[in-house]
Amino acid sequence: MQKFNLKSIFKLLMAILLLATLTNCEKEKKDDFDSLDILGKLKTLEGVSVTEITPQTGAPREFQLDITQPVDHNNPNGPKFTQRAYLSHYDETMPMIFAPNGYQSSARSSQELAGLLKTNCLHVSHRYFLDSRPSPTNWQYLTIKQAADDHHRIVTLLKKIYKGNWISSGGSKSGLTALFHKRYYPDDADATVAYVAPFTFGIKDGRYPTYLKSIGESGCFEKLKMVQLYALKHKSEFLTLLNSFIQADVNNTYSMEKELILELNIMDYPFTFWQYYKYSCSSIPDTASTTPSALFTHINNIVSFDFYSDNSIALYEPYFYQALTELGQIEYENYYGDLLKKINLNSAGNPNVEAVAPKGITYNYFNSTTVPEIYNWLQNNGDRIIYIYGKNDPWSAGAIELTGSADALYFMVDGENHGAKITRLPNPSLVYDKLEEWLGIPIVPTKTIQQYSRSEDFGFRLHVRD
Repeated sequence: MQKFNLKSIFKLLMAILLLATLTNCEKEKKDDFDSLDILGKLKTLEGVSVTEITPQTGAPREFQLDITQPVDHNNPNGPKFTQRAYLSHYDETMPMIFAPNGYQSSARSSQELAGLLKTNCLHVSHRYFLDSRPSPTNWQYLTIKQAADDHHRIVTLLKKIYKGNWISSGGSKSGLTALFHKRYYPDDADATVAYVAPFTFGIKDGRYPTYLKSIGESGCFEKLKMVQLYALKHKSEFLTLLNSFIQADVNNTYSMEKELILELNIMDYPFTFWQYYKYSCSSIPDTASTTPSALFTHINNIVSFDFYSDNSIALYEPYFYQALTELGQIEYENYYGDLLKKINLNSAGNPNVEAVAPKGITYNYFNSTTVPEIYNWLQNNGDRIIYIYGKNDPWSAGAIELTGSADALYFMVDGENHGAKITRLPNPSLVYDKLEEWLGIPIVPTKTIQQYSRSEDFGFRLHVRD
C-alpha cells in the first residue's frame, strides 16, 4: 500500500489549488470576453487593427480590419505585411460568408449569399494588391499557396468569435481563390459557392478561342472578328480618336504606348462582348456601313480603353504576375495577319499579359503543376462545393468537369455569362436545399438582396459591369 507523507500531500494540494486557480482564471477571461461587444472582441485578436466604419452593404455594423501577416508563411518570424479586410456584422451565432477576394476588396464589397441570408460577411483583399502589398515587394511570395495560408490564418482568428457555419464564396478569380483555400484547408469552411471560376492550364490555353467561337448564333463570331479587323485597318483614325479619349480623361494618366493600348483592347473585344453583356448578334455594327468614330465608341462601350490607364494597370498587376507564373491565361488566336505591329502572338510567352505585368521580372518560368493538382483534388475530394457557370461566358471554357467522385453541385446556365448567380438559376432552391443538407441549418433567403456595386470581386476583365 502506497504511503503518503506530509510533503507529498502538500504538493498534491498545491497542484489541485493551482489547477483550480488556472481554471477559474480561464473562466473569468472567458466571461470577460463574452461580455464584450463585437468591437471589443475584434480588438482582442492578435495582430489585428480594427476600425468601425459606416455600413455600406446593409449590415448593422461594419469594420475595417488590418491584419498582420508573414510575407512568407514558411518563415513566420520574417518580414510582415498588413492585409486589408472588411467585416459586415449581424450576429456572432449566425453563418459567416467568407469571401477571400482574388483582387482588392473595398467597404462596398459583398457577396450574393450574404445579401440573401442577411448574415455576416468577411471580405479579404488578396495579398500584393494595393492595400495589402508587402514593402519591399518581393513578387516570388505571390503564390496560390501563400494566399491560402493568409486566408487560413484569418479564418482561424475570426473563428474565435464567429462560431456558426462558415461558407466561402467568390466569383471568377475570387471563386478560384475560395477553391484554392478549400484545397489546402478543407475544414476551414463548411461549404463553398464558386461562381464562374475558370481553371486555366498554361499561359496560352487554347480552349478559350475555340469556346468563344461557339457562343451565339452562326456567323456571330465572324461579325466580331470583322469589327476587329476594321479597327486595325483604320488604325490611324482610331489612334486619333484614342488620343482625344485620353486627353478628355481627367481622372487618369496613360504611360503605355497608344498603339499598344489600341491593339490590346481590340484583341479583347470579342471575349468581353460575351463575357459581360447580353447583346444579340444583330447589335454588332456592320463594318460595311459604319465609321471609325462610331466603331471606336462601340468598342469603348464594350471594353473601355481606360483599362490601360496607369492606375488600372497598377491595380491589376498582381493578377498579371499570377497569370504568367501560376494561374495561366487565354490564348489569342492569330487571324490578324500583319495588322498587329506591337504584339507578336508567335512569341513563346503571352505578350498581351507581359505588356502589363510588373516590370523588371523575366517571365521564363511557369508553374504548370499547382493548378492541375488543385483541379484534380477538387474533382475527387472537393466535397460540399457548388459551382455556377454561365454558358455564354467565354471563361466557361475553363469550367471544372466533375466526375461524380465529390459531393458537389454543378450548374452551367443557358443564356448567362460572367454575371451568373444563384438568383439567376432556373431553380435556386436546389442550392438552398443542398446548403441545408450540408450545414444542418435552415436556409431561408430574403426576397431582396444587397446588389453588387461595380465590385472588385470579379476583377480584371473578370468583373461584373453595371
